[in-house]
Amino acid sequence: MPMTIKEVEELSNMTRANIRFYEKEGLITPQRDSNGYRNYTEQDVDILKRIRLLRTVHLGLEEIRSLSEKESELTDVLLIHLRTLKKEQKDLEQSKAICEQLCRDQAAYESFDAEHYFNLLEKAPSEIPAELEADSLPKVRAPWKRYFARLIDEAIYLIFWNLILALGFHMNIRQTGWAFAVIGIIMQSVLLLMAEPVMLSRFGTTPGKFLFGFRVSAESGARLTWREAYDRTGIVLKRGLGFYIPVYGLIREYLSYRDCKKGEILEWEEETVLTLDERHMKWKAAAAVLVLSVLDILNFLVWQAGALPRNRGNITAAQYAENFNDMQKFSQIDHQLNLPEFLPPLGDSRKLLNQDGDWEKMSGKPYIVGTGVDYPELPELQFTEKDGALTEISFSSEYKDENVEIPVYGDLMALASLSYICAQEEYNLLPSPPSRLYRQVKEYGDQCSDFTISEAGVTVKASFDYSGYELRQAQYGSSDVLVPVYGKDVYFQVDFRIWQE
Repeated sequence: MPMTIKEVEELSNMTRANIRFYEKEGLITPQRDSNGYRNYTEQDVDILKRIRLLRTVHLGLEEIRSLSEKESELTDVLLIHLRTLKKEQKDLEQSKAICEQLCRDQAAYESFDAEHYFNLLEKAPSEIPAELEADSLPKVRAPWKRYFARLIDEAIYLIFWNLILALGFHMNIRQTGWAFAVIGIIMQSVLLLMAEPVMLSRFGTTPGKFLFGFRVSAESGARLTWREAYDRTGIVLKRGLGFYIPVYGLIREYLSYRDCKKGEILEWEEETVLTLDERHMKWKAAAAVLVLSVLDILNFLVWQAGALPRNRGNITAAQYAENFNDMQKFSQIDHQLNLPEFLPPLGDSRKLLNQDGDWEKMSGKPYIVGTGVDYPELPELQFTEKDGALTEISFSSEYKDENVEIPVYGDLMALASLSYICAQEEYNLLPSPPSRLYRQVKEYGDQCSDFTISEAGVTVKASFDYSGYELRQAQYGSSDVLVPVYGKDVYFQVDFRIWQE
């Protein structure tokens, strides 16, 4: 039979405030009716009576919680508690004796010799009494929870920076290079200093901290001002993260981890208070893993968004040429497409498409000639336009010369395809992101295999016909070429076409 909270008060000898507190701590979970009112049961009353008894014998709330969650056995907990009670009993007897001695000596607060009375105790003066431990602001250690909370925040800041690069500048956010890395470090620091003080001053937490149950406040319990939050974030950036500088940043993070684990006050927490709600931590950890996974997926999509061409819709041949050049740069294809990729790299030697759709050497960049092997020129792209809009791109090549080695067409076909497919209004990043399409077309082209692919209302078709050739790795190169087989008649033909359905 459901009971009201008044009945529970009478049966458990607890106040309503006590009952609500233990409910908030998750030690009892009363059912609720359709109107939202709590319905208590005899089982709830029994639990409350057990809690009352265990609190009466000075058992801690954390121990009771571990019993409730079946993480500990009652006998084991009580044996440990008994040892604590015996020690406290001894301490109380000593305290009683010292107090009696102070009274007999008629000691005055302004003049009594504390050192003399410390010597009467069995503990050293340097040993911190439990009462002093309690008379301090809460200190949150939990270094790994703090680390993952910070990791989530940094992942969010990184996504915003990557969005600017990908959508604003059509950059490949996964490209490497010291200049790009330096800019990334600077921008990560700037975003941290811009975003975190605002969130701490307005909400007292950040997304990562909120997920784990962390809150930051002033020593008074009030929210930080923007200036206080900014100062705190600045110290975190300097002393905790080492300005994200490689190696130095790792050293600073390790030192912070060490100090946090030892319970020392970190520099950025000298004027602030960090609290942690440790309830439902297993669920919070699971949520953190989920959030990090979602953020990783979002970062992947942002990376793919950078491949979307600047010209979309009904584009002209000239706009297609711009898309092709951008796609070639984004895909980090820096070698001539009519040559295998040589090892070691010889610098950016690619050709670009000009406004007329013709291949053009990049000004001031190397162009490889005299390779010692005859390779064919890049095939000329043919364009078909209707009402000023590009509707078809194609090329054909035919060779019968036994002295010509033919590089595979994977990169050329992939770049040509994506420059048109990704320009269509119907195209979206899911379920066929640019990297997947590129890999799919390149694989067929590198194997000289016939294929037909349709995506976003565009069809890509390639057909190969050859004999007297075999695929080999190019000499001094990292990619394959078709090499004439000695003594055999050679023939090669490729037809490639892209058109709107």
